[in-house]
Amino acid sequence: MTRRIPAHFTGEQQHFMTIVRDTGRHVFLRATAGAGKTTTLVEAAWHLGRGVYFAYNRHAVADLQARLPPRMRALTLHAHGYRLLHDVAAGPVQLQDDKARKVAALTSTGTRKVHSAAARAWSIAREEHWLTPTADQAQQLADRAEWEGKPETLVTLIPAMHDTGLRLWLEQGLADFTDMLWLPVTQGYGAGSLPLALVDEAQDLTPLRQQYVLHLLGLRGPHERPGRLIFVGDSDQAIYVWSGADREALSRLKTAVDAVELPLSVSFRCPHEVVRYARAHSDFIQPAPGAQPGRVEHVSAADVTYIRGDVVLCRTNAPLIRLALELMAQQVSVAVTGRDLAQRLRDGLEGTLPAQGPFANDAVTERVRTYLAPLADPLATRSADGDQGAKRALTELLDVARCLRYIAWVVSRGTGEGTLQDALALLAQLCREDSDADVLLTSVHRAKGKEWPRVTILYPELMPMSQGDPVEERAVQFVAVTRAQQVLRFAYGQERWAAQEFASPGILPAAELKAPPVVAVCPAAQVPTVGRPTPLAPSKRRQAEPPDFSAPGVPPLPAQKPAVVQLVDPRRAWPLLGGETPIPLALLQERLQALAEEERALFRCWAGDSLHLLDGVQAPFVGIHLAHLELYERAARQARVAVPTKPGTGIVLCVYEGPLLRLRLARKIRVTSRAIRLALGEQEYKFDRASGELVDGAAPLTPFIWPADLRRLQAG
Repeated sequence: MTRRIPAHFTGEQQHFMTIVRDTGRHVFLRATAGAGKTTTLVEAAWHLGRGVYFAYNRHAVADLQARLPPRMRALTLHAHGYRLLHDVAAGPVQLQDDKARKVAALTSTGTRKVHSAAARAWSIAREEHWLTPTADQAQQLADRAEWEGKPETLVTLIPAMHDTGLRLWLEQGLADFTDMLWLPVTQGYGAGSLPLALVDEAQDLTPLRQQYVLHLLGLRGPHERPGRLIFVGDSDQAIYVWSGADREALSRLKTAVDAVELPLSVSFRCPHEVVRYARAHSDFIQPAPGAQPGRVEHVSAADVTYIRGDVVLCRTNAPLIRLALELMAQQVSVAVTGRDLAQRLRDGLEGTLPAQGPFANDAVTERVRTYLAPLADPLATRSADGDQGAKRALTELLDVARCLRYIAWVVSRGTGEGTLQDALALLAQLCREDSDADVLLTSVHRAKGKEWPRVTILYPELMPMSQGDPVEERAVQFVAVTRAQQVLRFAYGQERWAAQEFASPGILPAAELKAPPVVAVCPAAQVPTVGRPTPLAPSKRRQAEPPDFSAPGVPPLPAQKPAVVQLVDPRRAWPLLGGETPIPLALLQERLQALAEEERALFRCWAGDSLHLLDGVQAPFVGIHLAHLELYERAARQARVAVPTKPGTGIVLCVYEGPLLRLRLARKIRVTSRAIRLALGEQEYKFDRASGELVDGAAPLTPFIWPADLRRLQAG
């Protein structure tokens, strides 16, 4: 059947879909924060042939695969590269994270610390796609890899490491994470093997990752049948240049394949006021028609309090560590995200503190300085000469030093002494991936691609960093602001708060200037203490259309009265097939497919079973119980615009009330391996633990457990 472009798509989305469907052009879709780029790209996949959807991480892949057609595979670039290595390897592929260290030990002389720096330099050189680095590139490698030797040494060391790394691959099948892309690109594995690639977050592609995509599509050289590239990104969100992403990635790809550029500028994530502040950093983003006003608050960091579900962002890590320690002392559970940060702090603590015996509290500062001096001193010298790269590296190093001091001070201040084991145990409590913590703390960079109801930007005066690249720093500010779905707070330091120098909003497009501003300057006393976060409706509700619960109906039969097939529907409750209303088979399948993509289990199962009953049907029209289909569709539309609950504690229960779906907080009575018992007021409910639906009598308009809370209960 021919799939129609969704009617609720904006004009920009529909134009993109038309180009994708009706032309063979390479396409670059510039999509702002919260513009529904993933939804748009997934829809494009249903109109295209066989290919791969390249997502930016494994979590995105897990979410995507169920939404894509069977002919489209969701993978990360590195998962795809691993498959190529597996196909060409003479024996089993041996993935080893420490391959770079082994290569360094075989190629260079020196201490373990020297080998570690050489390993980092080699990984960076491969990601930059540098075969033989120039003198300038060698200096960049030295800065980024914390190489203490002469930078020019890397000009000859890196090619030697390339040779050693290739030999270990050919002789032993030894590869690491970077090799998954490096080896296919440099050895020609899989060249021109892919007919179509959809690439998300393309602004964050390193030079190696760009080359890998072009290599797979046969676009790096002459190929008889090169593939098609459709990529999505936004230069206003390019915040990983410091770690190797190519600041020109989007323009390079666009030029390389002569792609047509199309916009996706309407944000469905951010409310009106958040968009207004985001436009101080990007004039591309626009608010959705009918967007909620939202709330922007300016508060003092010294006095602000946090509720359960709050997320705190900061430009650097040390303020987050310090705040996390303060909140822990108040018995608030916290989680500072980032495995890379945790590992770097672990390495720092092990290098700073004695492995055996105690250390003195008043010796912490000197211990940290001594440990970092071999790296910090040369960076400080070059910074004084105006080297911007050195300034940035020194700032990051000093940030790590502050984190180490905070942790060591806390574990030793009570008695005047502490141990390395105490510090590592505290670090494990701070830096953890715990979605159920009361307060989540994260750097802006680690928050990329995520969204939360309430976001606090801690010390916004730290942005932009004077030693950072101005364009990239502007992108960092834009990403920070656009993580907020409902409430955005700027929490200022003492000096900025005293001067009342607040972040300024941008200017909305002319059509939006009449919208009422809702900006609050709130003292801490007005902010509630730790409680329950405000739940949100599912992400699929981010649409340009207003809440319209009317049924779409069906077209009338053609004048020639074609045959209408009547099928037997074995379901006793809410059967679909065998009714008196004829509907085109293609239209019915399309509407059922939309229901099959909803978050609620009841919708997915009913639609999936219906599609299964239609397998093999060839008739142009099918008789259905239209009222049953329309009821399911109406219930699904109400679920997309659910009315949030007030903050509190409990399990979020979805309750239909007239034309609305409201989120209520229910009390947990009992959870077993099969069922969940909840109480809402005087009413008790029993839900299936696997689906979150009522055990007896589940129907389109009956209560069900909020999917996110259901997953939490299942995990517990």
